[in-house]
Amino acid sequence: MNVRDQSRGIVLLKAIGAAALLGSVRVLTGGPNRRSGGLRDDRSQVADERHSRRNDLRTYAVGYVLALLLTGAAFAVVTWRWAAGATALGIILALALLQAMVHFRYFLHVDLRRSARDDLQLILFSSLIVCLMVGGTLVVLFNLRIRMM
Repeated sequence: MNVRDQSRGIVLLKAIGAAALLGSVRVLTGGPNRRSGGLRDDRSQVADERHSRRNDLRTYAVGYVLALLLTGAAFAVVTWRWAAGATALGIILALALLQAMVHFRYFLHVDLRRSARDDLQLILFSSLIVCLMVGGTLVVLFNLRIRMM
């Protein structure tokens, strides 16, 4: 195989890669569909996509603002000492739970509709497993601490 055949092979591989990349971008972005029935269908599809994107952006913006407010509230409780000791810890724990719910709802799009219940069950099961692992580790560590004293 000479240099000329190798360069043709490389050019062919680059062309195939570029075609695959363009095809995947078209599929992901919902690019032009040549099988569409007419101009009216294309316009309604574009309008639906714009409405969907606008709705998604609105959801992300609301979630971002709520997350910032909850983070700022927790920061203010600690920085300006609005509460002391266990009360501050309880307030921060409540704000952390609220922020977790905001993230689930606005960023992960997990809510109580039937279509999202499988996702919710998966997240709840995963959090149960993590809690069991962390709890078991803490039990073992505290047991070792007591035995060492």
